[in-house]
Amino acid sequence: MSVAAVNERLAAITAAGTSIWLDQLRRSMTLSGELARMIEEDSLRGVTSNPAIFEKAILGSSDYDEALAAAAREGLSAREVYRRLAIEDVQAAADVLRGVYDETGGLDGYVSLEVAPRLAGDTEGTLEQARLYWGLLDRPNVMIKIPATEAGLPAIEQALYEGMNVNVTLLFSVAWYRRVMDAFLTAMERRQADGLPLDRHSVASFFVSRVDTEVDKRLEALGREDLLGRAGLANARAAYAAFKEVFHGGERFAALKAAGCPVQRPLWASTGVKSPRYPETLYVDGLVGAESVNTMPLPTLLAAASGSTFEGNTVEADPEADLAALREAGIDLEDVTDLLLEQGVEVFQVAMAKLLDGVERRREAVVTGRPGTIEADLPPEAEKPVAEAVARAGEQEVARRIWERDVTVWAPEGTPEIANRLGWLTIADRMEEDLDTLKAFVQQAKDDGLTDAVVLGMGGSSLGPEVFRRSYGDNVDGLRLHVLDTTDPLEVRKVEQAIPLETTLFIVSSKSGGTIEPNSLFKHFWGLRPEGSQFVAVTDPDTSLGKVAAEHGFRHTFVNDPEIGGRYSVLSYFGLVPAALAGVDVEGVLHASEVAEQNCEDLSTAQANSGLWLGATLGALAKLGRDKLAFVIDAPIEAFGLWAEQLVAESTGKQGRGVLPIADEPLHGPEAYGPDRVFVHVRNADAPDERHEQAVAALAQGGHPTITVHAHGAGDLGRLFFFSEFATAVAGWALEINPFDQPNVQEAKDNTAKALEAGEQAVDEGDLAQLLDGLAPPNYVAIMGYLPYEEAVDEAIARLRAALTRRAKVATTWGYGPRFLHSTGQYHKGGPATGRFLQLVHDGSEDADIPGESYGFRALVTAQADGDLQTLRNHDLPAVRVRLDAGDLAGGIDRITARIEGN
Repeated sequence: MSVAAVNERLAAITAAGTSIWLDQLRRSMTLSGELARMIEEDSLRGVTSNPAIFEKAILGSSDYDEALAAAAREGLSAREVYRRLAIEDVQAAADVLRGVYDETGGLDGYVSLEVAPRLAGDTEGTLEQARLYWGLLDRPNVMIKIPATEAGLPAIEQALYEGMNVNVTLLFSVAWYRRVMDAFLTAMERRQADGLPLDRHSVASFFVSRVDTEVDKRLEALGREDLLGRAGLANARAAYAAFKEVFHGGERFAALKAAGCPVQRPLWASTGVKSPRYPETLYVDGLVGAESVNTMPLPTLLAAASGSTFEGNTVEADPEADLAALREAGIDLEDVTDLLLEQGVEVFQVAMAKLLDGVERRREAVVTGRPGTIEADLPPEAEKPVAEAVARAGEQEVARRIWERDVTVWAPEGTPEIANRLGWLTIADRMEEDLDTLKAFVQQAKDDGLTDAVVLGMGGSSLGPEVFRRSYGDNVDGLRLHVLDTTDPLEVRKVEQAIPLETTLFIVSSKSGGTIEPNSLFKHFWGLRPEGSQFVAVTDPDTSLGKVAAEHGFRHTFVNDPEIGGRYSVLSYFGLVPAALAGVDVEGVLHASEVAEQNCEDLSTAQANSGLWLGATLGALAKLGRDKLAFVIDAPIEAFGLWAEQLVAESTGKQGRGVLPIADEPLHGPEAYGPDRVFVHVRNADAPDERHEQAVAALAQGGHPTITVHAHGAGDLGRLFFFSEFATAVAGWALEINPFDQPNVQEAKDNTAKALEAGEQAVDEGDLAQLLDGLAPPNYVAIMGYLPYEEAVDEAIARLRAALTRRAKVATTWGYGPRFLHSTGQYHKGGPATGRFLQLVHDGSEDADIPGESYGFRALVTAQADGDLQTLRNHDLPAVRVRLDAGDLAGGIDRITARIEGN
């Protein structure tokens, strides 16, 4: 391996004395050679594992299917299956790392396996399992992980005495760390007294980021934001000072050292940042020093590979000033670390329970032949271009570069709206740290008698909540959720009449804080109910909405990670605050998303990474002219298409190219569609829709590309959200565009402002017959309805779309305005110039006021419709308006359908 291939940043960390270990283990990483490559190029010196890591590896890939099937045939229990898989994985990884172990004289090259968390309070049970694992693993370069609990300490000492290498885990407190070092010294002294060799190695895993998470919550409650982010590093540095005192200044170890005993190195664990305030490499760059280990999640390791900067032995910085400041502010660090230990044991126990449940579910799927995560049926002419695109994604290391946050995947270095739009990659892990706060907030809202919640937002702020609302339905354990993402006065009044104003919580949701729709909706409902305790804000840091929330005494302001674009924000506060209020299991949502994250972190082969494969495939198909992506989605998550529609359209529709997503289009036989289609079936594996299965099979037989993504009902939404986000980002690479900007959205906003200023004007409505003349693929028809949301309208639109497809084999889209302006609106103006646009408005005169403004919602929605029509025509796109009778919207749409069918 050439020197040029070695990552210089990671090599510098290693040279400074900090061994880089990876906090992740999966079978494909070892079998594909990826682990070996990381040893050579990324200075990797060890691997740690735990039940949560194994669970996500097993659920997030097909790596283990063959082994699961074999275990099932033998009748093994879930616990026995896990034990076998874990032992095999650790042995294989240890074999790959054996060279490191030999080269470093046993200092590095270790793989850790954890005893069952249920044994945290059982000394003998811990020892029994440690002995079992040590014997089964049968490798000198493995470590047994044992938690530093009261019952764990004697087990740690005895395991070390018996000759096992031990990774002591769940350390938060310097006082407890001293007890762990004492146990190590006692074990080595006992071995020395008995004439046993002292060449046993141990690390003490000291957790870092979780300390900041808990302390930061307490600091915010105390109003001491000036001290945020200082506790984790200070606490770890105090632990390192204790390490030096014991192992480099203590008489006990001096005697052992003379007899050949190695030090017990501190290992920095939980080094992925949990707060968007802090740089990704905070707990890497801040803890570099001799005789230490840093075990990093893969995203953190990749962030360090691309952006680590440190000067000197940063771990030796004096922590006392920070610790004193925290004490003076009222932070009891001992109380914090006691709580974290208690929570840590519980978290590991929950992770093991999930692991065993996941093993059982995955085992059942393999045994019954249930399909894997994704299937595809491509026509012969598409196979080679797709294969080439997938291979190119692997050759260019697209997945690795995305996790490294390398903006050159999509555009030249320095391109706006890329580097600061990648927070979604690790948001699930960060949001997990705030689950207790979120749960307490929801419980308080219920205790205060609130019964309903209304989201006042648009686009990325509303579509995720809408998917949760429709997929889960009314939940008796939560508030009744409503989503208001329109400025049509009829719909505003409808929601107003559907809620009890006195017991409704209004969620004002806007990333920028300046979006006209949620701000107007806030003014309206504040005018009706000026009670701060009934309003919540979700926004980015330092926005005008945040200031409004403070001035009006809002119940709470959820400050989101600013490095997440709106359409990628569903797994952040924008999606999870409404979901939690509605009674959705947000912890389950985040867990499912982490399963997808684990799969999309697979750097072994392009084919093993489902998100990478799908994104490369969709990009390749679009380049072949198959750029109309139709979703076929099984119940109960049919609304997922609404969210995916915005994600794909706004991300890819620019520079005259893109993928047009199509949601809720009526299904036809294969002969009804042109050669510009690809169909994605989101199949509910637990309760498949036979009609959908038959239709998709027929489409494949008819020569249309079909891709089937298997899901498991509403509980799988988190996985689908992340999987789709990653695939869309990769599709951006394939199409050579930036998937994180929206260059044409502002134009429609500007034209709305002009229309508002000008007042109501006469508009040339255009000729429907001309719009339809010569209509054929690759044209598509976008139906844009500035109408109130009605089931009868949706049904009439379905009939209209079916008629257009039957007439001209064209794709059709349907969106309520102004919601679609924040969704497919970007594709309309920035994508291929193949669209024809039918705008539907109504003649209703009812209005709803916007206090503080010279106009009401009637004028606002009219200006938005006028501005959108003008923007389309400015781009030389054919656009026609049809005005409907407000008292018979569905009938008016059906009359358009009759005209189309009559021609």
